[in-house]
Amino acid sequence: MIWFIIKLLICVACLIFLSVIFIKRFFLVLTERKMQAKLLKEASKIEAPVSQPESTPVVPVSLPEPDSSKVADTRSLFKKGEMAFAKKDYDSAQKYFVKVLEIDENHADGNLQLGLTYLKQKNFPKAEFVFHKLVNLKKDPIYYSNLGLALYSQGRLLEAAEAYENALSLDSKRAARFASLAQIYRELNNDEKAVLNFEKASKKSPRNTEYLWALVEYYRKLGREEDLFNTAKKILELDPYNEDAKKILG
Repeated sequence: MIWFIIKLLICVACLIFLSVIFIKRFFLVLTERKMQAKLLKEASKIEAPVSQPESTPVVPVSLPEPDSSKVADTRSLFKKGEMAFAKKDYDSAQKYFVKVLEIDENHADGNLQLGLTYLKQKNFPKAEFVFHKLVNLKKDPIYYSNLGLALYSQGRLLEAAEAYENALSLDSKRAARFASLAQIYRELNNDEKAVLNFEKASKKSPRNTEYLWALVEYYRKLGREEDLFNTAKKILELDPYNEDAKKILG
């Protein structure tokens, strides 16, 4: 009798368990069907993309006139960038110049100012990229000299020297370019080219004592006593109380 009751209870428990599973499955199926219906309804609202032919004949058209609104936008953005740059707000300046280039990617002044901004931010790889782009658009000494600075700042001395040489081949009027090139050759341990370019820098800017002292260093190193003496005299003419120059003259 006891065994019969136990078996009956077990059967009842199994039936209850199976019923629960069935009910859960039933509700899961209903939920799944509702979700599928919802997805189908949403999918029907989305237009299928229009496929393009693999080849479309090119129809010649006349070039449109420059969009005056875009020209106005670039001017406004460029002006804002210049103002931010002048205030040394280089992050804002960068954003404005980037927006200028989004409208006109070959905007010469926009590229130049963006490159200069990257130099101020010490983002030398990006500055290099911009100035490489500019020299490909136009062989300009300013572009080459700034490219040289970007390369020098990354320790790429030979490439930097080449960039400054290119700048000087286009415009040899600025003393600072010769001095920059001389400094690169100094770091490359090329004494002959270093002293030659410091001499050219000093001729362009004869009152610059930094250039004269650089020449003193090299004339002493190379044993050029007469040049050393004459350079010390020039320094004393500019700075009569300079004790170091007096020592050289004895």
